[in-house]
Amino acid sequence: MDIKGKLSSQPIPTMNEAVSHLIESIASEEKALSRLLDTEAEHIRTFSEENLGSGASSVEDIIRFNHSVIQFMDSVVMAEWMLLKKLDTVLQLDLEGLDGRASCPITDGSYKSKFNKPKKSRYQEQDDLEDMKYAQWDEYDEWG
Repeated sequence: MDIKGKLSSQPIPTMNEAVSHLIESIASEEKALSRLLDTEAEHIRTFSEENLGSGASSVEDIIRFNHSVIQFMDSVVMAEWMLLKKLDTVLQLDLEGLDGRASCPITDGSYKSKFNKPKKSRYQEQDDLEDMKYAQWDEYDEWG
């Protein structure tokens, strides 16, 4: 089998279909993460009931357990951040005029991502800092 035969036999998805598949994949990953969080919560509940209530655990055991929970949560936070960036990228796609409808935030341009704000130049940031200094000084200036 050659690869060209495989590719030509599969229909090419439209842009709307591709975006829909991407959003569905994000949703399924979110669902998987929620199941993992539920499982970890149950694990914490079990550890707490078995060890903390009876005083059977040493301080070292508790610290070790706490460290494993922190590592797990770090991984979940990183996965959530990646999914957020993936969603942000999907929402930035220009879908204007693909199907004649412009009623969704993606296509009508009303969606603004908080992650892709225009960056200020170093000079604008310095001007902002100067303004802040003078604003603070004005609060204490008796003659102003």
